[in-house]
Amino acid sequence: MIFNQIQEELIKKEFSHLSSNYLNSAYFGPTPYRAKQKVANALFKELDPSFFQYSNWIGIPDRIRTKISQLFNLSQHCISLGTSTTDFVSGIAQHFPINEKLNVVSFEGEYPSNVLPWLVAAKNRPKLHFELINRPEKNNEEFNIDWLEKNLPKNTHILNMSLVQFDTGRRICLTELKDFLQKNNIFFILDTTQSLGAEKLSQEELSIVDVMVCSTYKWMLGPYGQAFAYFSPKAQSIIPRYTGSWIVSTNSKDVSHLTNYTTKSLPGARVYDRGQSPNMLANACLEASLELFEEIGLESIQKHNHYLRDYFLLEFPKEKFELVTPEIKKYQSSILAIKSKSADPIKLENELKHRNIDVSVREGKLRLSFHLFNTKKQIDELLEALDFNHE
Repeated sequence: MIFNQIQEELIKKEFSHLSSNYLNSAYFGPTPYRAKQKVANALFKELDPSFFQYSNWIGIPDRIRTKISQLFNLSQHCISLGTSTTDFVSGIAQHFPINEKLNVVSFEGEYPSNVLPWLVAAKNRPKLHFELINRPEKNNEEFNIDWLEKNLPKNTHILNMSLVQFDTGRRICLTELKDFLQKNNIFFILDTTQSLGAEKLSQEELSIVDVMVCSTYKWMLGPYGQAFAYFSPKAQSIIPRYTGSWIVSTNSKDVSHLTNYTTKSLPGARVYDRGQSPNMLANACLEASLELFEEIGLESIQKHNHYLRDYFLLEFPKEKFELVTPEIKKYQSSILAIKSKSADPIKLENELKHRNIDVSVREGKLRLSFHLFNTKKQIDELLEALDFNHE
């Protein structure tokens, strides 16, 4: 048992509303039950904002920013609040300074949020060159410095990729890339949407990243339409402010001076915040999840998730399925991808639904997500369902 009794009781209380054996957080994470009351309180203020203090409302983003910074041990001045990974990457793609040429690289099979913004920017900015290269697993290779030396295009300025690949669960080992990225002065943008909340990042790993982006509706168990990003001091010195949100103006704290127009802003990565960042309903939902993660602890959650993953790997019917996720532990995450040797994946997904087991099919693979509310009993139910004759 990974969680103690208090943690187990808390998790049962927060997720007793789940009606299925839910192994699908990589698709959409379920919100903890406590969010219902927080959202109800926020909605009450929306219904009747009488005497709702301006300072309380305008202070919502910094309250969320503080909780994020404490959870991941980051400076709150490096946290920006947004709507999606796409919006953050788009802002960078459209405004990253270009001298003679800007060479940007991502990978074939990357999630669209890390590809489409660059394709659009390349159309608008002739000096921006965007290239997709093959992922190392295509040739059963490890993603390390040797692979990068051999395969990453020369004069790459920006590398944009996911920490955990959405369709295979392959996790990159950040510490193995550090020397290469620093030696070649590569600006590193990391999408952690399929990892944060399930996988813990060390300070050494975070030190490698220039911009880290996370949409909160998956493993962070937050609402759809909310995201946050970490902009390192280096990133803040390079990327100009590209929004005109009045909420981050130095005059925003005092409603009597709003028309004293100024481009001076509050400190740090707030300058990249979305407009209308004090959204009461969405932030109430996100705050509930952040509080739950703080109470349980990211390290305990990761250990629990990996325990369930390793148990499944030990027991799954290998004569019927092949493992797509790398077998080397350091390249594994809380996502596993398996492929049937004979059955159609969509039919297999539907059969599991009949058994009240919720999973996803991605790129022809069955994708399994193990998170804090899942139990060993649920994994046993999954194993039993997979072991039926599906030929």
